[in-house]
Formats: sequence, structure tokens, C-alpha cells
Amino acid sequence: MSRRRPGAPADVEEVHPDLFVVHNPAAGPVLRGEGLREGDRFHLTTWRRDGLIARLRNRGFVVLTLSDQIAALPPLPDIAPPGEPFTRQLAPDERISHFAPDPPGWHPAPSSAPGHVSLREGWIIRRRRGRGPAEYYRAGRGALTPLDETVALRLGYALIERQGGASLSASRTAEGWLLPDVPVPAEYRRLLGRFATHTRDGWLIAGAALPLATALFARLGLRVRAEVEA
Repeated sequence: MSRRRPGAPADVEEVHPDLFVVHNPAAGPVLRGEGLREGDRFHLTTWRRDGLIARLRNRGFVVLTLSDQIAALPPLPDIAPPGEPFTRQLAPDERISHFAPDPPGWHPAPSSAPGHVSLREGWIIRRRRGRGPAEYYRAGRGALTPLDETVALRLGYALIERQGGASLSASRTAEGWLLPDVPVPAEYRRLLGRFATHTRDGWLIAGAALPLATALFARLGLRVRAEVEA
């Protein structure tokens, strides 16, 4: 029988590709001979990954793989298409960007006249004044509805998905694949960090982990295109 510790997310949880935290010591005998064990960490070294996970689950243990964690990410919310355009006057030192697909992220709102920007009802926008922190809103002619950053990003990607989605290009490097560092909700970024390395050029992903990245960004309505040099 599985004896899971109270509060543990799973009996065996994958935290990096083929590296697991064993929250439930009772799973130890099933792991024997399949990899290296150090404390509560287990590094799978054999090719029998699928069989091992199946055996653990057949014995009643809860296994949370990286694929499981990606599948559990919240879906994008339903959102109405953008409404009518309207003009907003900027306050002193105010800058407004809207979430748009090419590339996915924050883009300066188009200027309609000096000191004014053109927005549309329902756009997801980011506002900054001077060097102050960013604030996020859903745009409306009468008022701006405040949002936190995570909700703003999820709504922004929902708008992009409603308009046909967008693509990310994965460039081949000597170390693996490089994906651009597009803004993503906090829970997505934390999970991405479990199988990718953040660099100044973007997210570096080992070749074997590209399907994980593809699945994660698909949850945001983004298609990953692997670009291979001829």
C-alpha cells in the first residue's frame, strides 16, 4: 500500500528529466536497480522509464512526471474578441503596451496622435509611469480593469489563440535547442525551469526535452517550430 506523506504532491515527483524526488520512502524497493539513489533523490539511469512508472502506479504509488505537470497547467480562459477601437490620452511619463503575437509579448500601443495611443476594447495592456513598476489591465473605453500579471498573461495568450495562435522558432545549437524568452505566467515559467536553462539568449533545452517544451507552450496556444540548418 502507498503511504504518502501528508502535503506531498506525489509519492514520486519528477523535478528534472529523469531526476525524481521520492516523497514516499515505501516506493524505494520498486526503484532498486533502476538508477542512483541519494537521500530522497532518485536519478533514473536505465532505459526502462515507462515500465518503471507503470510498475509504481500499479502498486498504488502516485507518480508525477514532467508531462503530468504540464498537462495539469491551467487551460487558457475563454475571452471575447477585441472590440471597437478607442483613443486614450497618455499621462506624463506614461507608456502603454499591449499583448500581441509577433513575437508573443508586449508591444508599444500604436500612436494615434501626439500624446495619445489607439487601443481596442478588451485588449490586455501593460502600463508604466517613469521607472515605476508595471501595472496590468484589460482595456475599456470607460475604464481600465486592473489585473495581476499572471491573469494578464493568460488573457493575453487567450486573445492570441482566439486569433489563430502564434509560433516560436527553436534554433538548433551545440547544446540543444534555443527558444526565445517570451513572457509566460509564473507557474509555466517555474515548470519550464525544470527542464530548460534560462540564458541571456533565451531558453536552452536539451534535445530530448524539446517535446516537453512543445507540450508546455501548446498549453498557451503556441506552436514550436524546430529550425534545422540545411
